[in-house]
This record gives sequence, structure tokens and C-alpha cells, in this order.
Amino acid sequence: MNSLKDVAYIQMAYGFAEKAIGFSSPNPYVGTVIVRRDVIVGYGYHEKPGKPHAEVIAIQRAGSLSRNSTAYITLEPCVHWGRTPPCVDSIIQAGLKRVVVSALDPNPLVYKKGIRKMNQAGLDVSVGLLEEKNKRLNEAYLKYITKKIPFVTAKAAVSLDGKIATKTFASQWISSPQTRKYMHLLRGEYDAIIVGINTLIRDDPKLTVRHPNWRGKRITRVILDSNLRFPLKSKILNTLPQGKILVFTLKQALSRKSEILKKKGIEIIPLPSTSSKIDLKKVLSWLGKKEISSVLVEGGGLLLTSMLEERLVDKIFVTISPKLIGGKNAPSFLQGKGVNFIKDSLPLEKINSFTIDNDIIMEGYF
Repeated sequence: MNSLKDVAYIQMAYGFAEKAIGFSSPNPYVGTVIVRRDVIVGYGYHEKPGKPHAEVIAIQRAGSLSRNSTAYITLEPCVHWGRTPPCVDSIIQAGLKRVVVSALDPNPLVYKKGIRKMNQAGLDVSVGLLEEKNKRLNEAYLKYITKKIPFVTAKAAVSLDGKIATKTFASQWISSPQTRKYMHLLRGEYDAIIVGINTLIRDDPKLTVRHPNWRGKRITRVILDSNLRFPLKSKILNTLPQGKILVFTLKQALSRKSEILKKKGIEIIPLPSTSSKIDLKKVLSWLGKKEISSVLVEGGGLLLTSMLEERLVDKIFVTISPKLIGGKNAPSFLQGKGVNFIKDSLPLEKINSFTIDNDIIMEGYF
């Protein structure tokens, strides 16, 4: 039976796991707390790939006090060799008496194997306490490890009438300064940002993480540019120390310009295509193979529409500002063909909304 104390300690373990948000990808966020006679004797979290796992750090901190103690772990301990040794072996060798695991690891190399090995070693193991919390915390990992493609979040800033810019494509700024600051905070949680070439040409963004909470955070910038129109004087070219720049284009678009961009430090990825458009599924598959487990799609409207129409988005943030822009030719957040009937519309689930200044931020899942 799990007691109120168990809930409190597993919550603490999640508190440690959350310290790794934005840094441990493609590995999951995992925290561990070790308790002996109602005293915390060890704790830890997995910082980033190649660093010791949460369980090992907690055991090292606890030392001999691990014996006959209880470990609270947010995710099933691994049983395989990767960049680090199996955590289950360390748990068994430490002489722990009881292990409370919040959620099973869906990784086929681990799934239920860690629990089975601890049971076989005679440990008292329970699973499932606050499992829903793990599903939210590790939503990107859960998709990536099972489907080998990134978790996709889209975001857009819109006016009250659903416009993302004026008829002259002016979009700075629809949302308030504090909302934009929040969105920069959100940006740091992801491995990569994706934008279409029109956004790069019109807005000339740097696409870097500039929130003070993410000092030193590097993020991969992905530009979808089917005809290789990348401006050679873009501000983003001066930001390579802050993250890679990947340009996906069509094979037929390769030219001398692609060689110039390569010399500037940009990676060009030509994709085969039977149309004039880049295959978005191939982009996500390529990124998954490079261990990019989460992406934030920031625009523009055509890219957001294509991602949504192809059902490639898992989650969305829409900031709605109390402004009316109007204009038949002003671009809307969702364009495309549209649906014929309301029953065919894209419903959002697990809705969460809050306000910043006068803006409404809506978060939901597809």
C-alpha cells in the first residue's frame, strides 16, 4: 500500500526530475529520492546523456545508508548498457529493501524488465504511484522512444479575429512583452525549432533561447526551404555557437548557394520529393534518427497549416491577444482548404488556459 508519505517522497523525486527539463534529451527526465526511517539520505536526477542516472547518484549520496532503505524513482530503472551501466544492478547491490516506481519505461529494452529483475532479487517493488504525472513530464520521451520521431508542439500568436499578421505581413508584436518572454521560456524546453523560409525572410529571427532561465542552452534551428531562398545576410547566421542550423530543401534546388551556406556552417539536407513541397514526415523521421526528441513549430501560417492538416502536431500553444486586425488578405493562423463539416474539425483535448497581461494562452493536445 502506498501511504501519504510515499506520495510526498515521489513528488520530491519529480521535483528533482524537473531540474533536467530541456537538457537530458533524448533521455527521459528521472528523479530519485532514498529514504531511511523517514529521513532523506540520498537524492539525484539525470542531468544529461552520458552523466550518471538518477538512481546511481542518489545511491552514491546515501552510501551505506542505502541498505534497508526505500527508493522513490519516477521511471523504471534501466537494465541495459548504454552510455552508462544498468541502474538495476546498482539498486540491487546497494541493499535497498523497497522500491517505489512511478511509471514503467516504454523503451523495449527496459519495459517491465527492470521491475522483474528487482523482484527476482527479493526487493519489495510497487509501480504506478502518480503515473499520470510522468506521462506529462516525459511526453516527448514517450513518443520518441516508441515511434522514433520527435514530439511536435506548435505555437502561434493570434489576434482576437485569428490573424497572425496584417495584410502587409506585419506581425510585431501581436502578443505582449510578458507573453513573449513566457514563450522564450517555453522554447528552452525543446531540442529544436522549426520554421518555414517565409518566416526567415520576413521576420529575420535569430531563433535562439534568450530567457535567463536557460543560460547556455543550445537549440537546433530547422529551416524548411524547398527552393533554397535562404538570405545570405540573415541574422541567424551569426548565432551558430547557440545551436546548429539545419536547412531542409529539395534535391533539385541544390546549387552553388548550397555550397556557400555549407561554408558558413549550415547543414543542408536535400530530400527527394515528387512535388514542389518538402515531405514533413521525412523531416521528422530524419530528426528522430539524429536523437532530436522534441520540436517546436513556430511558423509561419503555411507551415502550421500543413503540419496540422497532416496530423503531425501533438500539442499546441495559442496566445490570443485582444486586438482586431481584420482584412481578407491578412494571414490567418489556420489556412488551407478547411473542412466541410464541424464534425471534421480538429478537436483539442486536455485543455489548459491562463492569462499573461491581457493575453490568453491556451494549451491543448490533439
